[in-house]
Amino acid sequence: MTRAEFVREIERGNYPNYHVRDINGVKTPASNPDGNPRNNLD
Repeated sequence: MTRAEFVREIERGNYPNYHVRDINGVKTPASNPDGNPRNNLD
C-alpha cells in the first residue's frame, strides 16, 4: 500500500490507531501514542 492509500484509509476511519500529520505539506501517517512514556518519542 502506498503512503497516499494508507492516508486515505486512515482518514476513512479504517485504522483507528493512526492519525495523519501534515509534514512540510505532505500528508504523513503516524501512529497514535499509547500513553506509555517508555515507548513513545519525546
